[in-house]
Amino acid sequence: MKMSLIKTVICDDIQKDLEMIRAALNAYAETHSELHFDIDEYGTAIDVLHAMEKGKVYDIALLDICMPGVLGTDVAEEMLAKSPDMGIVFLTTSDEYAVTAFALNATHYLLKPFSQEQFNAALDRAVKKTEDQDFLSLACVDGMYRVCVTEIVSIESQNHYLLISLSSGETLRLRMKLSQMFEEIQKYPGFIKVGASYVVNLAFVRRISRNTLEMLNRVKIPIPRRGSEEVQKKYMDFCRREALK
Repeated sequence: MKMSLIKTVICDDIQKDLEMIRAALNAYAETHSELHFDIDEYGTAIDVLHAMEKGKVYDIALLDICMPGVLGTDVAEEMLAKSPDMGIVFLTTSDEYAVTAFALNATHYLLKPFSQEQFNAALDRAVKKTEDQDFLSLACVDGMYRVCVTEIVSIESQNHYLLISLSSGETLRLRMKLSQMFEEIQKYPGFIKVGASYVVNLAFVRRISRNTLEMLNRVKIPIPRRGSEEVQKKYMDFCRREALK
């Protein structure tokens, strides 16, 4: 049986609640031998943000909401900006933030104390969300990488190599033609070719002008003059499709 690795973060400022969530996750894992949870634990939301700044990326986040300094909903917003398909489960003592949580497209909202059955239902949904994602196996210069397609911000062709910018801030380097990569990735929504040297994920476009695409990671991608109208049309079409989802 193939085992899936699920990178998971738990954050709660109350130690006994942190231990309760970890125990519930361990109980869930015992009944799902096909899953392996790689778990990080933090006592403050700020610690999670610092871990993300250092390049940490997660598939599932189990977050308290009411924490000193930074709310769990704010952490979730930062996480989803980098990994839009992450499974977010909020665990809190109040339903006050339920509307905000689901506006962020949270996977589940659990009120404490919760039963193991309720926790299992939440994890089932979060795991399914990670399994529904599409991944690419990339033979990079420093080893094999398994990359979620929705984490790819842009791809640049440079001196017979491709530089793949990820939402985590990491850049992967592999030897491949851009045309080969685009042939593989164009079946996923949102990816377009820009000129002869770039492929971009329109989901990460921050601003577009006649001659530049500015990505959320602040990278500016030049748009060839002859292709400007086509790129702008594709971007507007993408935005309309997203709005109608």
